[in-house]
Amino acid sequence: MKFSWLVTKEQEGKRLEQVLRREYGFSRRLVTRLKYYGEALINGKPAIAITPLRTGDEVHVYVPEVIEPQPPQDIPLRILYEDNHLIIINKAPGMVCHPTKGYPQGTLANALSHYWQQRGEAHPARLVTRLDKDTSGLVLAAKSAWSHYRLSAGNLCKQYYGITRGIPHPTAGEIEQPIGMLPGNPSRLGVNPSGKAALTRYETENILGNLALVRLSPVTGRTHQLRIHMAWLGCPLVDDYLYGREEGLLGRTALHAYALRFRHPATGEPLEFIAPLPEDMKGVINTGEVTE
Repeated sequence: MKFSWLVTKEQEGKRLEQVLRREYGFSRRLVTRLKYYGEALINGKPAIAITPLRTGDEVHVYVPEVIEPQPPQDIPLRILYEDNHLIIINKAPGMVCHPTKGYPQGTLANALSHYWQQRGEAHPARLVTRLDKDTSGLVLAAKSAWSHYRLSAGNLCKQYYGITRGIPHPTAGEIEQPIGMLPGNPSRLGVNPSGKAALTRYETENILGNLALVRLSPVTGRTHQLRIHMAWLGCPLVDDYLYGREEGLLGRTALHAYALRFRHPATGEPLEFIAPLPEDMKGVINTGEVTE
């Protein structure tokens, strides 16, 4: 991760770390990493974080990555957008985002490592958003610790589409129910008054017999939030084996990350990305198939 600039009049007299934090989005952790592992040069000479800047100074800052890329695997990716700071992928259902004990390989992180290796790059897969294995749709990844920090600290607006078993009542509204481990089953999440606050907004877009296509907007980001909240409402997502029931209608949890809006970490430009509904969910909607 490299930054270079000429000091402006507005930066005159400020410490290097102040400019890095206020104008380049450095976290305290990144400033500490610069101190111990990186390099700062002012007019070609080594400098420390508290060095005051003068107008016209030529500054070069380098902070090495400390996360190693996952082993590369040649797995096809559907890339919607990429620049020097971030990448947007339309993830297929059935793919795990990051290696786990149960899925040590074949993940999105492995696929990204191969993709970047083929381009002569080496970035760790810093996933800003993550999806469950069954969930399809948009995933945002950063190419550096700095970009990851800026994106994570920003206001990410996410929208999903789900197909529910049962019609939400009312057909639009908010679900504000805390989520935590269930008292009688500490290995299972659910609505728990002692859990963390969670808020989901929903709107029913289409009714198909006793199924409904709903648009879901998570305001908070709790694990399995959308699945848990829709089940609490009495309308679990179709084929949700954890919070509903497997019925073979779709073969996976009927959830798709449809839209993602945020500001670019470097330019501040508002960005919006859309991933249309995948064919399997379209098939259910188009046929209106209903099973009991």
